[in-house]
Amino acid sequence: MEYQTFRLETLPELAAPVFIIGFRGWGNALEVSAGTAAYLVETLQAVSFGHIESDHCYRYDETRPVVKIEAGVMKSITPPGGSFFAIETHPGEKDLVVLIADEPNLNWYRFSRELVDLAHRLKATEVITLGSMFDNVLHTDRIISAVTAGSDVEGLVVRHRVIPINYHGPSAIHTVILEACRKRAVAGASLWGHCPAYLQGITHHGMMLQLVRLLADMASFSVKTEALEAGWEALEIQIQKLMTDNPKLREVMDQVRKEKREGAMQDLGQNGNEQGKVINLKDFLDP
Repeated sequence: MEYQTFRLETLPELAAPVFIIGFRGWGNALEVSAGTAAYLVETLQAVSFGHIESDHCYRYDETRPVVKIEAGVMKSITPPGGSFFAIETHPGEKDLVVLIADEPNLNWYRFSRELVDLAHRLKATEVITLGSMFDNVLHTDRIISAVTAGSDVEGLVVRHRVIPINYHGPSAIHTVILEACRKRAVAGASLWGHCPAYLQGITHHGMMLQLVRLLADMASFSVKTEALEAGWEALEIQIQKLMTDNPKLREVMDQVRKEKREGAMQDLGQNGNEQGKVINLKDFLDP
C-alpha cells in the first residue's frame, strides 16, 4: 500500500513489535518525548526504513525548513519531518518500531489513519505515543500520566503506577492517533511525563529514564540505561548548586512543595509557567 503522508523504503520483518512515537514540538517539554524515542533508537541500534513526506504534513510558515548558508553560498536546506526505525531486540522479547518526528501541522487524521494502518501491517501489538508537559512538580518527581484508546487502563494504573488523565480541552496529535487505534481495534496508549515548570532549557534525563524503564516493562524488552543515569546525576548536581546560589529558585521550589502538601497537585496537567517563576538553566549551567 502506498501512503501519502510518509514513504517507506522497505517493510521490516519484526516479531510482534510495539510502535513507539516521540514528537518534537508542543508536547515535548524538556525534550522528554523525542529524547526518549531517540535514546531507544541510538541505544538499541535501530535501522531507518522510512520518512515523513513533509509537503503533506507541515506548514512551512509555522515549522520552517532549516537552511545552512556559508560565505553567501547555500549549502543545504532541511525541511521538518521525521523518520521510522526498526529495532530487533533479543530472542523472546518484543521488537520495536520507533517514529521520531516534528509534530505535523497538517492532515492529522490522514496521517494517524496511515500510521495505524502501518502498525496493523507490521502486526504491532500496541501503539504508544510519548508526550511531556510543564506542570507544578519538582525536578525530583517522576509523575507519568496516561490515556488509552480503550485498552487496559486499569493495568497501566495498577501494574505500572501511572495516573489516568482527566482532561477537557485542545488536543495534541497524540489523541487523534489513539482515535485511529480505537477504530482499527489496535491497542493504543499515550504516556505523559510531568516536568517542572520552573526549569527550562535542559533535557530532563531523569524523566527520560523513568519513561524508558516504563516502556521496557510495558513492552517486554531490555535496554541499558547507564547513560541516562549518568546524565541525570550530573545535571542534578548542577541543579543543587544552582539552588544553593539562587534564592529565586529556592523560593519557587518551596512554593511547589507547599502546594503539594496542601493537595493542590490533584489536577495534573495544569500549566505552571507563571511569569516570574521560570528559570532557564542554559543561563546558569556549565557548558
